[in-house]
Amino acid sequence: MFAFLDLPPEIRLKIYAYSLNPNEYVKGYRKIPTNPILSSAFTRPSRSRSRSPPLCETPRPYVERHTPTILLLSKQITYEALPVLYRIPLTLHGTPQTYFVMRQMDIAEFISEHLLQRIEYAILRLITPEKFFVLSLLDIWGEDNRLRRLDVYLPVQAERNSRH
Repeated sequence: MFAFLDLPPEIRLKIYAYSLNPNEYVKGYRKIPTNPILSSAFTRPSRSRSRSPPLCETPRPYVERHTPTILLLSKQITYEALPVLYRIPLTLHGTPQTYFVMRQMDIAEFISEHLLQRIEYAILRLITPEKFFVLSLLDIWGEDNRLRRLDVYLPVQAERNSRH
């Protein structure tokens, strides 16, 4: 049996690049009911006399964030792997809308602010102009950021509609 740290640093760096994916946060989007009226968890009984609570009493969804296992193995591995993680392009999509009584979810509910501030290359893909999402990113990056490059993509149709 060999120790991982006995591998040459060049090989370890390649392993870190394959084992780290900052874009895993998007999986949390699928766990959020975007329209609770249509979701079975929020469906109101049609013929029953019992009433379900109003949507404003429904608790805000919580998304559990995870640290990649490789970053938890040892201080040396974390020290070597974090710069690799920060160089991997992070694609940011607008956060899911919850429902009309709650504001749009904050990106920091899916990705730690620390990671957002240390990422070197971010790709911002917006389906529509999402003011709250962009403003929350600017607040996070306003405190600290190490961005070297930021690409913003907005569909042409959404761009035209935002001008009117």
